[in-house]
Amino acid sequence: MPDMPPPCPDPEVAVVGGGPVGMTLAARLAQGGVRVTVLEREATPYALPRAAHLDADALRVLDLVGIGDAVRAHGRPIDGFDLADRHRRVLLQARDPDGAGRLIHQPTVEALLRDRLAGLGVDFRQGWAVERLDDDEPGVTLHGTAPDGPFALRAGWVVGCDGAQSSIRDAMGSPFAPTVRGGFAQTWLVVDVRLRKPLALPDRLRQTADPRAPTTYVPFPGDRRRWEFRLPPGTDAEAALRPDAIRRRLADEVEPDGVEIERAAVYTFEARAAVGWRRRHVLLAGDAAHVMPPFLGQGLGAGLRDAWWLGRHLPGVVRGQTSAAGLDAYEAERRPQVVATTRVAVQIGRLVTLPAPLSAVRDAVLRGAARGLGRTVQVSRRLPSTPGLTPGP
Repeated sequence: MPDMPPPCPDPEVAVVGGGPVGMTLAARLAQGGVRVTVLEREATPYALPRAAHLDADALRVLDLVGIGDAVRAHGRPIDGFDLADRHRRVLLQARDPDGAGRLIHQPTVEALLRDRLAGLGVDFRQGWAVERLDDDEPGVTLHGTAPDGPFALRAGWVVGCDGAQSSIRDAMGSPFAPTVRGGFAQTWLVVDVRLRKPLALPDRLRQTADPRAPTTYVPFPGDRRRWEFRLPPGTDAEAALRPDAIRRRLADEVEPDGVEIERAAVYTFEARAAVGWRRRHVLLAGDAAHVMPPFLGQGLGAGLRDAWWLGRHLPGVVRGQTSAAGLDAYEAERRPQVVATTRVAVQIGRLVTLPAPLSAVRDAVLRGAARGLGRTVQVSRRLPSTPGLTPGP
C-alpha cells in the first residue's frame, strides 16, 4: 500500500464507513465547509454488486453531491416491478408515475463518489477499523487499527455509516429493534451473474410469487443480472451456496451455461431500526440506523435521505450557528418515514412469499381485481415523501 499522509488534525466530523451513504454525507459536509475524515474498514473497494435501486429522491441527493447525471447515465431506467404467479403470469404491475428511478451497479456509484470526494479534498482513509470510542466534551476520540498500527483520532462529531453490524451503534448502546409487529426475518440466496451471450430475459424487475420458491429477478444495467431465491427455514447456508445447488436453482430461470456467476451470498432480510440515532456527539445513518427487506429497493435510498438530512443540519451545528439540540429532530423526522417505507416493503414481501393454499387465494383475488380495475398500481403513492427534497406540493 502506498504511503498515506497523516489524517487531517482533529476533523470537525469523522464519518465511520466509506460506503455510498458515508461518502455522500462526507461530500455534503465538505460542500458545507466542514473539515471531514472518512474511516473505512476495508483496505480496498468492494468490487461486487450489492444495492440495486435508487429512486427519484435518492438521485436528487446525488444531484446535490454532483454525480446524479453520471449515475443516471450508468444506470438502467426502471418504473416499477411486476408481480407474477408461479407460472410467470403477471398478476400485478407496480408503476412509479415519475419513472425516474434507476437500477444501478453499486461499485460504479461508489467509484463516482470516491472521485468526487477527491475533488472536494476529503480525507479518505481505507483500512482504518474503528474498534471503540470515547465520547466526552467537547468531542469524541476514536480508537482502532490502521494499516500501520493502532490509532486514536479526535473529532468533534462522529457519524456511524458502518452498516447493519455497526460497531458505532454498539458503542452508543442503541438497541436494534424490529420496526414491524411480529418482526420480519427471511433467508434468501442472492446470485449475481454476467451474461455470456444475449439471452431472452425480461427487461423489468420481476417478483415471482411461487409458494414453493419465491424468486426476485433484477435486470441490472449492461450484462449483469440478479436472482434472489427464498430459502426454506432451516436450510443450510453452506449447502445452498454449493455451485451445483446454485446451478439447479438458476436452471428454472435461465440457461445456466449462458451466465457466469459473479457472486452468491445468503442474507437474512430483516426489518429493524436503532432506538436512539443520536447519543451526545455520535449519530447513525444508513444501515447502521435501519435495515429493511429489499422488496421495494428502498434500503440505500433511505440511507441517502439520512445523509441529506445530516448534510443539511450538521454544518450549522459544527459552525456554532445552530444549537446541537436541533439534531434531536433527526430521528424524530427520519424514523417515521423509514418505518412507513419498511412496512410497505414487508407487506410486499409477505404477499410474495405466502405459502399454499393462501397463495392460491392471493392469485385469485389479484386476477379478479385485474379484471375489474386493471392490474397496474402506482406504488409510489404508498410511500412517504421527504419534505424539502421531493419537488411538488
